[in-house]
This record gives sequence, structure tokens and C-alpha cells, in this order.
Amino acid sequence: MMISKDQILLEIVQNNPLLASVIDRFGIPYAKWTLTLEKACESDNVDSDLLVEMLKVFHDNSSFPTEALHKLPLTSIIEYLIKTHIYYINSRLPRIEQFIEVLIDNYGKVDMQLYLLRDYFLDYKRDMMAHICIEERNLFPYILKLIAAKDNLYLSSYQLFNLLEANAIDKFINDHIHVEGELSEIRRRLMNYTNANHHKIQVQTLFYEMKLFEVDLLTHGKVEDEVLVPRARALEEIVKKRLMSKAILS
Repeated sequence: MMISKDQILLEIVQNNPLLASVIDRFGIPYAKWTLTLEKACESDNVDSDLLVEMLKVFHDNSSFPTEALHKLPLTSIIEYLIKTHIYYINSRLPRIEQFIEVLIDNYGKVDMQLYLLRDYFLDYKRDMMAHICIEERNLFPYILKLIAAKDNLYLSSYQLFNLLEANAIDKFINDHIHVEGELSEIRRRLMNYTNANHHKIQVQTLFYEMKLFEVDLLTHGKVEDEVLVPRARALEEIVKKRLMSKAILS
């Protein structure tokens, strides 16, 4: 399926219902899904180029438009990541937790493994929330300050030095690897449980929800690793060179 700005949003979703979550996280209300993608984006101040590229990714996750995303404003990339965080917190994580609770209600008295599965998921959820906090309190503001530093020729050497001392990108990368490892572990545990309890329809539903979350999270990680971090690194280099130039001239 080709996705373009002149397509009706509702038609895009009808062709692939999984894309509804992508449109929803951009904050476009359902009442406007009868508009073309471009018109709906204009109405709600959404970057239409970014929405098109992300819809393409989720429609066919075998390819990732790194080059196209590098051409978009970095502020739009950050905005998308924040909106995805909100979607995870308000929708995806509670939905998975709800399915685990349904399993416990139905089978908890005879299957103690479900309580272990819930505990492990809740631990993962706490770590995921902490990771999101690191991004939104440290990484994103740091990158926005780098953008401002790149555009502002009048920042003092002291201000530039303090900005670079934050070292937020390296801290983010280390934490990012940790969270991805935990996702792999919970997926492994769920897979083992699913293989042993494939007859339970609720287990199959939970596994499907986890697979959707995994695909979503892997895409989220690619946006960060292949677009956000390299561009932030490039900004860092520009700011470092500006700091060196100021030091030489002083």
C-alpha cells in the first residue's frame, strides 16, 4: 500500500488497522480522519512529512527511512518521540498489564507462574518509565539546548562548557542498552510460557499484544539510534568547535 499526503486517513487505517495507533499518537482526533492526511495535519499543526514516514515504517517494518527522517527538523523527531512515550504510558503498557491481570483472574489459583510474570513485567514497566524520564528530563532538553547553541553565536564559553559537561547522550546510550536487554528477557519468558500454555486464548492474546509492543518499541529505538543520536552527536561537534574557537580567540 502506498501512503501519501493526499490519501484519506480513514482509508489508510482501513487498509491496515494497526496504523490507527500511529495516527492517534500524533493527536489527530478521529473526527478528522475523514480528511486527507495533509489537511488533517494542517488542522492540528502536525508535521505531515513525519507522519507519512512513520506510517510507512509501521506498514512495512522491513525498511526504515533513515535518510528521509534525517531531512526532517530535529524538533519534529523529538516531538514524535515524546508523543510515543505518552502513547506507551497511557495505552500500550496498561493494555498489556490488563491482559496479565485477566490471566491471573482466570488461572492464578492453579498457575503461580502468572504472578512471577506479572512481577517481572511490573519491574520492566518501572524501568521503562525511568528510561522515559531520563529522555524527557535530560536528553531531549539537552539536544534542544544544542540546537539553540548552534544557532546562537553569542553564548559565552562558560555556557558552552557547562552545556557539554551534561554529557546526556552517553548516559542515554548506556541506559538504552539496559532497557532493550530487559525487553528481550521478558519476551523470552513470555515465549516459554506461551509454548506451554498455547491452549489458553488469553495467553495468545497477551503474546500478540507483546509482539505489537516489541515492533513499536524497536521502531522507536531505531528513530533514536539511527536519527536522533547521530544528529545530536553532530550538533555536539559543532558546539565543541565553537567552544574551541572561543578559547583560541580569548
